[in-house]
Amino acid sequence: MIKTGHLGRREMLALTVVASVADVSLFYPQQLVMRGASAGWMIPVFSMLVAFAVWALVAPVLVREEKQDLITLCEKSLGSFATRAICVVIALYMIADLSTFTRTFTEAVVTTVLPRSPISFIAVPFFLVCMYYAKKGIEGISRVSLVLWSWLAIGMLALLILNWNWMRPEQAMPLWGNGIGPLLSGAGLFTSVFLNILVIALFSSRMRKGSDVRAIGYWSIGIIGVTYLLVTLVFLMCFSPEAAMRSPFPLYQLGRLIYIGRFIQRLEAAFVFIWVVMAVIKVSMAVMIATYLFATVFRMPVYRPLVAAVAIIVYDLSFYPRSFVETISYNNKYIVTWGWAVTMGIPLVVTLAVRVRKRREVRGDEELDPQENAS
Repeated sequence: MIKTGHLGRREMLALTVVASVADVSLFYPQQLVMRGASAGWMIPVFSMLVAFAVWALVAPVLVREEKQDLITLCEKSLGSFATRAICVVIALYMIADLSTFTRTFTEAVVTTVLPRSPISFIAVPFFLVCMYYAKKGIEGISRVSLVLWSWLAIGMLALLILNWNWMRPEQAMPLWGNGIGPLLSGAGLFTSVFLNILVIALFSSRMRKGSDVRAIGYWSIGIIGVTYLLVTLVFLMCFSPEAAMRSPFPLYQLGRLIYIGRFIQRLEAAFVFIWVVMAVIKVSMAVMIATYLFATVFRMPVYRPLVAAVAIIVYDLSFYPRSFVETISYNNKYIVTWGWAVTMGIPLVVTLAVRVRKRREVRGDEELDPQENAS
């Protein structure tokens, strides 16, 4: 097992929440509105309920098998070949997700903040910072998340509250938007944003107290779901659904919209800090996870030599789409459509395999007891 440090409950909670809500600053609220129209804010609610149900099945296994994580449980239940295959699938998913995320992030910065700068001028320093934090390991990234996440929460709340004078509740009507069907299908697809379930399952053995895993999962799911709900709802009430569908950067648009008197207006520059911090934490964590899993597959004692290689691959893939629109299309076609199978499906399948193995062991012991008594 590769040594990655230990995590406290607050560090793990901060890391999983910040990394999972990083997409809220980009185009995910827009995509929620495009699926649900005026009821787009309901999709995170249904997705959150699905995540709660999945975690209710996964958490008991992680708590009972203390000091065991997703990889060790998979190796015991499904064998080494399946474990390596699952590690490769998760690592490739992380790389694919990062390639679209970093491209949309750099496009957002160039479009809104630094319109005259070449995109590589933003991407290269960004990746260098992320590589530095990825080499610090999950413990270092989680501590940075813990230090900054309270400030991020205050900034997000301020951004939403300072737009109160622009909110029009009637713009969130009709209540069910395009109907219950699109809401439920969208909820199933957008469960991929709950990356916290996969992260907790991968690093549950690094927790100082294994009993904290269950509570961290429930709290993180609730915070993530409420964050997407509030941002999308305020986005809808400040803009009409038609206008929200044409606004790919909700936090930036909400920051520009702030106008409370002569001295409190156009605060979007202050909220760029929120963008950057959340993006750095998510990318650093995902690069670290991808390299950690590749190192596990190839039985390497440390993962750090792979950080630069994985970061360069992500950098190259992020420029494969020819435009921002094509990047969003790739994200919706692959990451959103199939991401749930990785973020929730893999932990669920592995924990169910552990349950089946335990039941077989219990049945085997019960069959042996009568034979021993008879002899």
